Amino acid sequence: MTKKNEEPNVEKRTKSWCALPDAYPKPSVCQQNLFYATLLLEDYAGNASELTAINQYMHHHFMFDDKYKDLAELEECIGIIEMHHLELLAESILLLGVDPKYRTLTNNSPTFWDASYVFYGTDIYDMLAADIVAEKQAIKQYRKHHFLIEDIHIKGLLERIIKDEEYHLKLFTQAASHYCPELFRKITGSSDQDD
Repeated sequence: MTKKNEEPNVEKRTKSWCALPDAYPKPSVCQQNLFYATLLLEDYAGNASELTAINQYMHHHFMFDDKYKDLAELEECIGIIEMHHLELLAESILLLGVDPKYRTLTNNSPTFWDASYVFYGTDIYDMLAADIVAEKQAIKQYRKHHFLIEDIHIKGLLERIIKDEEYHLKLFTQAASHYCPELFRKITGSSDQDD
């Protein structure tokens, strides 16, 4: 009976209020392609990757949990969405003919994922700043790979993931505006000067 009463809370917690409602395309590829798999491995388990984001956001979730419950929930929710991205990339990498180990294959030389890729931070300011930077890096890298990949199925998947990353950037920026107005001014100030 207790478990039954807890299930709606678990379901509510895992429902993605931090993701867009758009459906994700089912992973598919036109044919196996080592080059495309190598690019996706960077998104999957490189320095600026889903695996890095998951671990960074979950660490920040644990650090914020006592003092900033809403930020902890945001970090956890976004981390869960990044886990879904990781799964979609793994399925695509497999279809491209490569084992989705947690590594990159730049120059055919494996570099395994390392926990030092995570920015752990010491306070709310530098953690949110790092999360904003992580989302910007992810968007830039995904766009680069979208440009280089000609497989329409993978392009569609990357387009959908980019939408989530842009939304995550918006959510982290809103959190910065609330908790770190000076960080928000720095972010928006530099954007205003660029226009």
